[in-house]
Formats: sequence, C-alpha cells, structure tokens
Amino acid sequence: MGKRTNNQHATKSAKKTKLEPALACVADVIKQSDQLPEACRAMLVDMLPFSLSVPSDERHESQTWAVQAVEQTLHANKAALEAASAAEDGKLASLKSSEGELGATVAAAEASSEAQKVMVQSAGSAHAEKTEAANVASQALLALQEDQNTCEANSASTKEERDALEPAYQTYFAAPMKDGAGPHFKELQPFLKKIDMEASLLKAIPSVCSKLMEDRGSFDDVVLQELGKALTSKITALSDAIAAETSASVERAIAVQTAESDNNAKKEAQQQAHDVLTAAMKEQSDREAALTAAKQAVENFQPQVDTMTRMVEKAKTACAKFEAGPLANFITYKTRVTVEPPAEAAPAGA
Repeated sequence: MGKRTNNQHATKSAKKTKLEPALACVADVIKQSDQLPEACRAMLVDMLPFSLSVPSDERHESQTWAVQAVEQTLHANKAALEAASAAEDGKLASLKSSEGELGATVAAAEASSEAQKVMVQSAGSAHAEKTEAANVASQALLALQEDQNTCEANSASTKEERDALEPAYQTYFAAPMKDGAGPHFKELQPFLKKIDMEASLLKAIPSVCSKLMEDRGSFDDVVLQELGKALTSKITALSDAIAAETSASVERAIAVQTAESDNNAKKEAQQQAHDVLTAAMKEQSDREAALTAAKQAVENFQPQVDTMTRMVEKAKTACAKFEAGPLANFITYKTRVTVEPPAEAAPAGA
C-alpha cells in the first residue's frame, strides 16, 4: 500500500516542471556549490522534487541518499559561510588591535625624523667648515703660485739682463778700454739707463765716449772709470740677485708643493663632508616619507575599520539568510512525514 502511494506521488511530481519557491532556493545553493562537479550539482537539482518533496517516511533508499547528499552540500556551504564570517571577524579584530601600533609607529617616525634633522644640521655645519677651509687653502695656493710665477718671471728678466750686460761690457767697454780704442757707446747706451751713476757724470758719457783716447782729459778718464765701476757693479748686483732668487725659488717650490698637498687634503675632506651631508639628507627624506606614510595609515585606519565592519556584517547576514532560508527549508522538507487524514466518525447507535 505504501509503495503504491509513493509511486503515485512520484508520478505526480514528475509532471511538475517548476520547483516550489522553498525548494528553488535550495536548488540555487546546490547550483553555486563549488565542492561538487557540475554534473553532480545538476543531478541533485533534478532529484530535488523526487526526493526532498517526498515525506521522509515514504522515501526509497535512492531518495534518502539524494536527501543526504543535498544535506551534505548545504552543511558544506554553511561551513564555508561560517568560515568566511570568522575570517572577516579575525581580520577586523587584527585591524583594531593594530591601532596602538599605528600610534607607536607615528611617534617613532617623528622621533627618528627629528633626530635625523639634527644629523643633517651637523653634517651641514661640518660641510660648511670644510668648504671654508678648502677655499682658504685654495686661495693660499693660488697666491703662492702667482708669487712663484712673478718671481720666476723677474728672475728670468734679471738673468736675461745680466746675460746681455756682461758680454756687452767685455766686448764694448773693457777690451776697447785696454786697447785704447774707446768704448762703443751705441752698444752700451741701452744699459746706461739701469746703472747707478752720478747724474753729471752720466750726462757727460756721450761726449766722452765720442773722443779718442789721446783727446781725453783727466775728467774724461774719471767719467770712464766711474762708468766701468757702475757697469761691473750692475753685473755683480744682477749676479747676486740671480743667486738669491735661485735659493728663494727652491723655497717657494717647496711652499707651493706643501700648499698643493694641503689644498688636496682640504678638498678631499670637503668632498667627504659633502658625501656625508648628501647621505644624511637622503636619509632625512626617507624618514620624512616614512612619517608621512605612518600618518596616512592612521588617517586610513577608521575608514578601514568601517569597511571591514561592513564586510563582517555582510558575512554574518549571509550566514543568517542561509540558515533562515535554504537550510531551514531543507530541514522542513527533510523531516516532513505523511499526514494521515482524520478518521470518519461512527454513525450514531453503531
């Protein structure tokens, strides 16, 4: 009797092409279940009206299996929703717990930035000091080099004058005087402007030099003697100046070499200070960027909390909807039994 009733119910269900709304939401859950292959999902959906719709006390073994498969699928979906809700809860709790850490990070970044500013100021002062020292050393070297060039030019001029005057004296004054031929005035005239001689005697030289030896008087001899003394004195003075300049040139060369070494050392120290300053400024920029990022994280904290809270609420709502909808509908159908019609009352007087 029971099997015939069941077959009659199955025949009626087979004629239905549209699921009841309560079963349709269960079918939607099965269709979206990633735990099952697509063919299995389609099979369970097709079996819903022929298994879950049948009262529990009238189901065949295959129908019971289908109901159990649906139940497993729904519980798996419930577990996934609960896990997702718990994960969102955990994220929100973790986010809230990081609030104090964010504040500590900002405080540490501010302290680090301020400390680096002090380092930059110190490096800047050191760089300015090394730059000033390098400039002083460079100016000192330049002054010594200019002095050396000037003295070398003067020495060369002195040597050139001595080297011109000495042979001119021998050729045009000393030898001719011994021979009695008289000096060659025109050849000596360029040198007369630079000799130390009394003005009156110097003025008389052109007329004396134009006389032959036998025509000269005692005054003429005095003029020539003084001229000879003046020329030899000039040659001696030039030679002494050259000797002195040679010694001074060695001292100047040593001074220039020392100044060059000092200048190079000062420049190297300046470059090192510049490198330290550049690195300190780069570090300050990085720390300021870290501080900005830390402050931005604090500003973003509450919006993140709000967003995460909405996600938690959404996950919990999804769980609640699932339990109140598909899962509740499934349990209702799963536990449903056949309702027997009430017995007819016996006729009076029976």
